[in-house]
Amino acid sequence: MRITRHHHAHRLVAAATYAAIVTGAAAGILHAAPGGKDDKPAKGPAPLVWPLPPDKPRVKFLATYHGAADFNAKKPGRWKTALLGNSPDQGPSDTFVKPYAVAVAPSGLVYVSDTVARRVFVIDREKRKLSFIGDRGNATLTKPVGIAVDGVGTVWVADATLKRVLAYAPDGTFTTAIGKEGDFDTPSGLAVDRSRKVLYVVDASRHQVIAFSLVDGTRLRTIGRRGGETGEFNFPTNVAVDALGRLYVADTLNFRVQVFDEHGAFVRMFGTLGDAPGTFNRPKGIAVDSEGHIYVADTAFDNFQIFDSEGQLLLFVGHGGADSGQFLLPAGLFIDERDQIFVADQGNSRVQVFQYLRGDAK
Repeated sequence: MRITRHHHAHRLVAAATYAAIVTGAAAGILHAAPGGKDDKPAKGPAPLVWPLPPDKPRVKFLATYHGAADFNAKKPGRWKTALLGNSPDQGPSDTFVKPYAVAVAPSGLVYVSDTVARRVFVIDREKRKLSFIGDRGNATLTKPVGIAVDGVGTVWVADATLKRVLAYAPDGTFTTAIGKEGDFDTPSGLAVDRSRKVLYVVDASRHQVIAFSLVDGTRLRTIGRRGGETGEFNFPTNVAVDALGRLYVADTLNFRVQVFDEHGAFVRMFGTLGDAPGTFNRPKGIAVDSEGHIYVADTAFDNFQIFDSEGQLLLFVGHGGADSGQFLLPAGLFIDERDQIFVADQGNSRVQVFQYLRGDAK
């Protein structure tokens, strides 16, 4: 993979407060967001790809999701909802308001947490249907942030306000919660190691990552404390796990990514504060593809960057804006088994989907 260089200015911003880190508030940052056309899957003979020709494409734009209007024909369009709001009998928003995280189940269902809509959206792309989790009953969500799906389809949701990590069956029924009362202060990012049956929970304000067994719910280990040394964190936000069980942590206000092995031992770290490609300003979303490349969404840069396993920059995708392939306060990242890349584009109230084109891509 080769680096592509986009000639636009990255912004250097001051470190944000805790609330801005976890919820994605603008925190005084000015983002240029020119009005763009309504995003649809790329059509025609010239797909939207990165890097630009004549370099070999490695990432291709696929689609954008806004919510019910993309799937259920009888639901109101996103602009009608934005202008008029939801009718009294409609309940919470059926379109994304501020999507924070994305996860894809082994079945292919796509789950999107939304901190303002206060629910989890469930997208069935095959049946073109939309449903919801956590918007009723005794496990109603207040501020869902991190989300992960385990190997049997259980959906785990971190709620920053409730200070709980809740589990829902594939049909949306609440089943259990993990951890004891007081285990979390501000749970945020989640990741599941499906092979080893481990759930990782980031606690942003405690500056640590906690590992739980998905077999019996026991607390296996705690990684980190506040600080700037190796193995220490400063408001971490999200995590990812690769096929070998290695854990990747977006150490947000240390402006770096830290990597640990399946036992929690420190492996390496990369990144520094800056305003150039390959540096970070507010790294938040993180994911790993099938070839071991590390993807990091930076809320301040309005893009995601792709690194090799040693932390060397390969490519970055996007910049501030509202058109396809542009972002405004991107947060969560997820890469599924087909190397499709899902980005929670918070400020544009949508999820964008891309395809990583492996080495044999034409």
